[in-house]
Formats: sequence, structure tokens, C-alpha cells
Amino acid sequence: MAYGLFATTSTAALISITFAGVALADVTADDVWQNWQDLGKASNLTISTTKSERIGDTLVLTDVTLTMASPEINIDSVMGEVRLQETADGRVTITQPASYSMQVNMQPSGAEAIAFALDVNQDGLIYTASGDPDALNYDISAADVSVKMSGFQVDGAAKDLAVDFSITDLVATYLLQKSDLLNITSTYSGDTLRFALSGTDDLNGTKFKMSGQNQGIAAASESSMLNSVVNIDLPTMLLNGFSATTAFTYNSGAMKIETVDENNSTMDIDTTSEGGKFNMAIDRNRIAYGLAANGVTLKASGSAIPLPEITAAYDEAALDLLVPLAKSGAPQDFTFSTRLTGLTVSDFLWSMIDPGATLPRDPATLIVETKGKASPLVDLLNEAQLEEALIAGAPLQINGLEITALQLTVGGAELKGEGALTFDNTQPPVLGGVAPMPVGKVNLTLDGANGLLGKLQALGLVEPQMVMGFGLFSGMLAKPGPTPDSLITEIELQPGGEILANGNPLPF
Repeated sequence: MAYGLFATTSTAALISITFAGVALADVTADDVWQNWQDLGKASNLTISTTKSERIGDTLVLTDVTLTMASPEINIDSVMGEVRLQETADGRVTITQPASYSMQVNMQPSGAEAIAFALDVNQDGLIYTASGDPDALNYDISAADVSVKMSGFQVDGAAKDLAVDFSITDLVATYLLQKSDLLNITSTYSGDTLRFALSGTDDLNGTKFKMSGQNQGIAAASESSMLNSVVNIDLPTMLLNGFSATTAFTYNSGAMKIETVDENNSTMDIDTTSEGGKFNMAIDRNRIAYGLAANGVTLKASGSAIPLPEITAAYDEAALDLLVPLAKSGAPQDFTFSTRLTGLTVSDFLWSMIDPGATLPRDPATLIVETKGKASPLVDLLNEAQLEEALIAGAPLQINGLEITALQLTVGGAELKGEGALTFDNTQPPVLGGVAPMPVGKVNLTLDGANGLLGKLQALGLVEPQMVMGFGLFSGMLAKPGPTPDSLITEIELQPGGEILANGNPLPF
């Protein structure tokens, strides 16, 4: 759990250090230095110097070091000399070394110890700070900022792994406001984000390389945290006011993966996309995730796959999730939505099952959009409470579920649906032992199913008995729709457990 918080708080501070010097600035250089240390306390970092000397309008800090010491994370870095220069207009400019290194050692509870070196290089880094002690503004730019992670060790054994990433034409802003909590608002944008990863899989000896880039990146975030941190336990931090939101977008992207196994079998995967996004929000009450990619293409080749080449593409893939976290007697909102639209695969793949093009090769689509109300029975971020709840049954109760969109389009057939259900949690659970029988209605339409089944039977992919069984089953559940080869049904789940299909009781 501590490692998870490091990813959202301490890492946020480290990235600020990496890309913006993390210098907190005020109207004087001395206040800058004090604010630097204040932010360190909020991120469980100690920032110190061997010498602090005033030379005219500049505060010179010699051998600035950053350290973090906790049971699970240790960080050591010597940044070198940092100069804080006061300007005539009341601003402060900060100059630091163009490169520096960090040594990171992590020992997550119950997991392997991981150690690595992190090297930072900054080309043309320029930033200024202005404002007052309680509201500090930063304007930052850099021609290129790169970070290299190397020297990986797992439980003291060297691991063949290297990670590099860089951002060109970086422009960033930060606003830090101090009150009972430290509030940080930031934005950044860049022309190109590049990344690369290479190494060897310890389990099977496969060597791998992954590289890629995103063009036109932009991000914005807001967070609130304690002014002083004793530990980095996420539930404790959330209970004391920690919260964070972030959003990231890019205009286009590309990635390449290359592998060579111990038998010299190769596989190459190339992907491109026309843009995408990621967003996350967390506080003591809920966590939300969202991600999407548009206009994605994929191509796989190499001797490790039994085909000359595999290609696929889709228009959009997306996932949205909202989950309540805090124990609550009152129902809370939740959502789950996923979309995969316009999916196509290469004709070569189609020809393996349908060489005569019997089946329509139209793009496939899957859409599931739901929302509802749920009541967490425990604080879901409390590991002990969560484990006990999972043993006892379920950690939360579903109070209501609304299916706002349901669509599956494939092979010339299409299923659509919508509905709403409620759950009386005073009744015994019957659905997987975690939820009672719901009450409500679900409306479904199905077009082209008989035509698709007939073509699958002609190809020998389904047995005649299956086609007959579908006809009998659909006759019990559905009635003819307004167009040929269409079916419609209204499934009603009544109190007491009775199920009706188009008003008629089901015989099971």
C-alpha cells in the first residue's frame, strides 16, 4: 500500500524535481529554500545542503541532497549546486545542474526488493517563480528532459532491464497553495514523449525491446496533501485529506515491441494510434479511472507466430470506472463502461475460417455502459477490512444497476439492450453468493441471428442441433421484431423470484 501512495504523492514530488527542479519559490531566495524543505516534508523527502551562502541577490546552495528513508522506500540523490536569484520584479529564477542521479531502493511489503539508478538530464531548463508565501506560481520550459533507469537489482541479483523516456519542448506551470493542506495545481505539455524499455525475461530467457512515442501531449492535475507526512500509508493519507486528479491526452502515438526467445524465434508487434487519453481521480470516498485510444492499428509478424502476418484495427477502445471506497450506509454512485468499436482483422485471418467469404466482414463492436448505486460495507482501501469482507462474502452491496447501453455487433448480427434493476439486500444472496435476486426490466433486440447461425452451420462451425436449440429457446424468450430475422424481448424480474418474458412466465 505504501508503494501505491509513493506512485501518487512522493513520485509526484520527484517528477516535479525531475522536470522543474521542484523548487518552491517566493519573493526572496531564503523563502524559496524554506519552501523547498516544506514540500519535502509533504512528500516524505528530506532536502538539505552542506552550505548555504548569500552572494549579492543570489542564494547559493552547495551539494543539495534529496533523501527518503522509510521501511519500504529509500532514495538518495546529490543534485549539486543550486542557485536562487532574486530579480528586480520580485521573481526568483532557479539554476541547477543540467544532470544529476538518484539511487532508489524499494522493499514493498511481502514483495521482492528492487533497486535501480535514475539519471536525469535537462537541456535548456528555464523556469521562474512568483507570488507570495501562500500561493506560489511557476513557469517552466525545457528543450529536452530525459530520464534513464538502469542498474536494476531484484533481491540483490542484477537484472537485465533498462528504461528510458524523454519529453521535448516541455512547457509546465505549477501553483502551490498552502493552508491546512498543501494544494498543488499543475499543467504541462510537450511536443514528443519518447519511451524505451529493453531487457531479458528471467523466466524463459526471452529478450525484449519496446519503444514508442506520443505526439502532442498535454496533462493537468490537482492534488491536496498534508503539509507534513509521518508515513505514506494511503488509507491514512486519504482520511487526512489527501486527494488527487490527473488527466493526460495525446494527439498520436506509435509503439514497437520486438522479442527473441531462447530458440531464436522472433516476434515483432507494431501499433499506431490517432490519439487517446487517461484520467484518474481519488479521494477518501471514491476512485475513478478512464482511458481511451482512437484509430488504433496493430501488426504482428515473426517466426514465433504460425502466420506470415496478423493485422487488426479498431476505431475506439475505452474504459471508464467509478468505485466508491469509503464505508457508507447510504448508496453511492458507481459506473462501469467499456467500448470497442470498429474492430477489423486481416483477410488472411478471415480466410482461415471462411475462405469463401460466406460471413460478412463488417467491423465488430462491443459496448457495455452501466451505472448504479452501491454501499461499501468496509473501507475498501483498508487491506485488513477488505480481506475480512472477502472471506465473509462481499465487501460492498449493489443497490441498483442501470444498463444504459448494450451492443454487440459481429458477423452481420446485432444485439442491443437496456434496462434497470434494483437489489433488496435484506434478502439472501443467490447470485454467486454475493447479491440477492434483482427486480426490474431488461429490454433486448436481436437482429440477424438466424442468418448468422445458418452461415456458421454451412461452414461447419456449429452443429444443426445448436441452431434448432436456439430456435426453441428464442421462441420461449422472444417474439418477432418489426423486420425480418429480428427478435425483441422484455425480461421482467419480479419480487419473489418469478421471471417473465414478454409478460409470460418462464418454465424454469
